[in-house]
Amino acid sequence: MMKFTDPRLYLKGTSSVICKDVATGDITYFSNKFQTGNITTGNTMGEIRAGLGNPVAATIPTDGNVSVEFNAADFSMWAKSAQVGAKLNYNAPVITCQNVTAEARTISVDLKAGTPVAELGYSDIHCYVQEVGAAAPIASYGAAYPIDPENGTVEGFVAETGKTYKVWYFVNMASAQLATIGSNIDPKVVHFTAEMAVYSNNTGAQNDGTRVGTLYVVVPRLKLGGNGGVNGDQTNNDTTSLSGTAIVYDSDIISEGCSACEQTDNVLAYYLYVPCANATSVKGLALIGGVISLKVSTSEKAEFKAVMPDGSLVTPDGALMSYELSGAPTGTTVSPDGVITAGATAGDCEITATYTEGADTFTCTANVSVTSA
Repeated sequence: MMKFTDPRLYLKGTSSVICKDVATGDITYFSNKFQTGNITTGNTMGEIRAGLGNPVAATIPTDGNVSVEFNAADFSMWAKSAQVGAKLNYNAPVITCQNVTAEARTISVDLKAGTPVAELGYSDIHCYVQEVGAAAPIASYGAAYPIDPENGTVEGFVAETGKTYKVWYFVNMASAQLATIGSNIDPKVVHFTAEMAVYSNNTGAQNDGTRVGTLYVVVPRLKLGGNGGVNGDQTNNDTTSLSGTAIVYDSDIISEGCSACEQTDNVLAYYLYVPCANATSVKGLALIGGVISLKVSTSEKAEFKAVMPDGSLVTPDGALMSYELSGAPTGTTVSPDGVITAGATAGDCEITATYTEGADTFTCTANVSVTSA
């Protein structure tokens, strides 16, 4: 049995989740207090049966889906409202109270403490009155009295001069948030990103822990699942659900391929693994072609590539590259972005490219030949 020695990776725990507005890119939700987090994928394998005995001749996948089920310990009004498609607004009616000492048979509240408004679910503006220092049974003090928003007068209540009453009524508070759940629950669509921790038992660097990277699960268009309920359990806290299903994201970027058989799937989600600085996956640098040859007074870019563990080549970030010529013919130079410009003199030299990723630095030296025109 063959044995391979690649480092084993282990994924455990959700670091954070971010939701963004799909139109503007604005971050609308963030939490790093997740208790559970699950991404599930699935499809239907449609059987095609044919031949003697009607065996399975082929299976063709259909109905692909990606589902998200995350729960955070902290409470979020935004998430609750987004789950049910409710718009979140401020300046909502809240109950307040004011002590009023009767100077006559009627009482009025001071409007400087807030203008009376209707309670949620009512069209009329009403209040409740309790005598301070007295018992307040529902039968006596549970009656609702109209209150005039113009002057604060409690209508229909007969007060006793000299007694103090606590008047309960509703005013709009600018900081109060309100989400209205309609009968047609249509959850919001968001751009969803989950950050998960990746570990290994082989870090290879002194004093480093076992965290070697981060897995990002990106769902460009997540249709939330309508779970906007609230749990008022006496022993278990309410959690914030971010459940939903990925819907197709039609990229607005044209691919470079022209083949009718190339991968043309629409995007449901991405898995993006990013190693920590001490766990780079780059194995080295290589120059396409192995040598650079150009004529005098011409220019050519040095196309160095990063070599990956599977042998594939990727273009490194130019900001992390540097270049140096040694023994260059008179007038031949290299720019910070790797463009070699030959002077009027022919000759041979070497170019050294340096690429830095995290704590690792990679170099590659190649021959440069400047020939006569």
